[in-house]
Amino acid sequence: MRLFAEAGRFDSSAKDAVIDLLISTCLSAALAASTPGATPPPADSARAPQPAPRTVRTLPPVEGRRERALLDARRRAPTASVTDVRAGESSRAIESVSELLQASAGARVVQYGGLGAFSTLSLRGAPAGQVAVYLDGVPLTSAAHGVVNLSDLPASAIDRVEVYRGFAPLGFGAAAPGGAVNLVTADDGSPRALRVAAGSFGTYEARGTAGAKRGAWSALAHAGAQGSEGDFEFRDDNGTPLNPDDDETVPRLNNRFDAANTLARVAWSPREGVRLSARGEGFRKAQGIPGLGAVQAPHPRLAFTRTLGALEAALAPEARLPGATLRAHAQRERTRFTDTEGELGLGRQDTDARFADRGAGFDLATPTAWRRVSAVAGAAWRHETAEPAAPTLGQPLPPQTRRETRAAHAGVQLHFADDVVLLHAARRWDHQSDRLRATVVGGVPYALDATRVLNAPQVGARVRLPWRFALRGNWTRAGRAPEFLELFGDQAVVQANPKLRSERGESWDAGAEWRGRRGAWVAAAEYAHFESRTHDLIAWVSASQRTVRATNIARARTSGDEASARLAWRALSLSAAFTWLDARQDDRTSIYFGRRLPQRPEYQRYARADVRRGGWSASADVLVLGEDFLDPINFRSVPERTLVGASLSRAWGRLRLTLEGKNLSDARAQDVGGYPLPGRSAFASCEWRFDPRHDTPRSHRS
Repeated sequence: MRLFAEAGRFDSSAKDAVIDLLISTCLSAALAASTPGATPPPADSARAPQPAPRTVRTLPPVEGRRERALLDARRRAPTASVTDVRAGESSRAIESVSELLQASAGARVVQYGGLGAFSTLSLRGAPAGQVAVYLDGVPLTSAAHGVVNLSDLPASAIDRVEVYRGFAPLGFGAAAPGGAVNLVTADDGSPRALRVAAGSFGTYEARGTAGAKRGAWSALAHAGAQGSEGDFEFRDDNGTPLNPDDDETVPRLNNRFDAANTLARVAWSPREGVRLSARGEGFRKAQGIPGLGAVQAPHPRLAFTRTLGALEAALAPEARLPGATLRAHAQRERTRFTDTEGELGLGRQDTDARFADRGAGFDLATPTAWRRVSAVAGAAWRHETAEPAAPTLGQPLPPQTRRETRAAHAGVQLHFADDVVLLHAARRWDHQSDRLRATVVGGVPYALDATRVLNAPQVGARVRLPWRFALRGNWTRAGRAPEFLELFGDQAVVQANPKLRSERGESWDAGAEWRGRRGAWVAAAEYAHFESRTHDLIAWVSASQRTVRATNIARARTSGDEASARLAWRALSLSAAFTWLDARQDDRTSIYFGRRLPQRPEYQRYARADVRRGGWSASADVLVLGEDFLDPINFRSVPERTLVGASLSRAWGRLRLTLEGKNLSDARAQDVGGYPLPGRSAFASCEWRFDPRHDTPRSHRS
């Protein structure tokens, strides 16, 4: 651990030299390993010990499914802190992406309201803009949307979530300082099922999944819909938090949303290790924008549409042949916002913005016969365009803006003593070219062309110890390029700042993990300490009485500890995740120096218990959030709050009914000043599975 702590004191040139030396050494070893005679030939089968009796075990069919998912994530980032969260484990009646993520240590979800409201994710205290979000490996974080709205993700189609804290696999996309999240949709082995749910505040959900396989072909189709009136009651302080005499309880207005998503996938695998797949995904959401709780807006509306198509051809590495993967994607987004009454204080608006994104990538992996050295290298290309609408009525349409990215990445791993010691080193380069075109007040056009290079190195180590213990440590440096809105504004309330510099972050972590099994008992525990320093943070500052401007003004330092544990015995399963965080402003020229960053509670504790007997299933979870602040000066605080949930489920053959209660303690709070969260609520669901092989609840497969 001290090694990675001291790494933070090196200057950048020294770190780069060390990383380059490690990569060149590993590549030299890789070339030597590929030379005939460099690697000892396999032992004769008659004399070699037979591994089958030691490795082949009879396990429940569901046990391997979670292990396979976790192994996939570990393979991509073998030394990183990774959490794999499966949807449906807690038998909820309605489960959002935010609820899935809160089960991971180090993850903090900030919500601007109830189900369907804008919500963001922070990992280890990093701002939401520094967390990359992917859908089946396709980047959703873009030049148009630097912060991904978690409520704009297809919750009903998600099978599991991979959370990479600290750093993520460089083959995914541009490295983000805060880590990454990869949402994995239902796979080809999913059962055929229909499900409906309903509950408080006019909430509903319906979804259906059908999968089929014939020979080398497999196909999957999924469709889902979700919505809510969102008319929960909350305590309105009338904009005077220090005067309780004018408070009153009122319902949330204009908070309805309706969303629908579709997914279709076709795959062809003529033999083991060869796979071609194509998939298409669609998402549409229409909602009201209620505004602040003290000044509600009954009319503004927002509609969002996203279509995504992806192709992938994969050839798994063999003993003497390298592996290769070719990927391509294309997606389009459209955002329509109307506030013709000017209720949100931004003037009269009726905008229709369109964004497009297409890209391709190619990766190569070393043959499996390279026992002591494994390497991966790849290249990628991405082209993003934005066609923003006129921000206010009567103004001309701004010209198209675009960003083109060409990237390359390489990584090597050294394996010692039968993989007891693993060293990892990798680097990614992203060369971005911006062509900004906008229109200033009065219809005067301006143009700006800019280029930048993002350089993201990472190193890590893992050591396996006796009794199933392992130690891990990592260091990385990454950056985030400004998004389009920050660079050229919207000519309404956001002024352009084309001279913005990319945010830069440097972090390290060190920890340990343990996994064990004894009879029917299965247990696992993990701990990590982390620290990060971020420079040139992009913050919104007031430029005039009615406008704001993005500026590089802030620095932040974050340190903390995170731990997770899981214990399972027969029908009982217990899990917990803990995070302790100290995130503060670190810019001595700012009046906020030394203040805690808002929306980062000192601690977060999550625990869940699941028990099953016969066709019955019960689950309970508790989320405890420590004291938090709503503003950078730390004037408005949110006291510690506890959110309790529980569910009860009963199966009759292929039919399963579930009852669930959320926020049973009826805690009334807010993550963001002025945006209340719902209180106690109840939901019920009914599910019918057509495939008898999947009648067992998914949590049995974890």
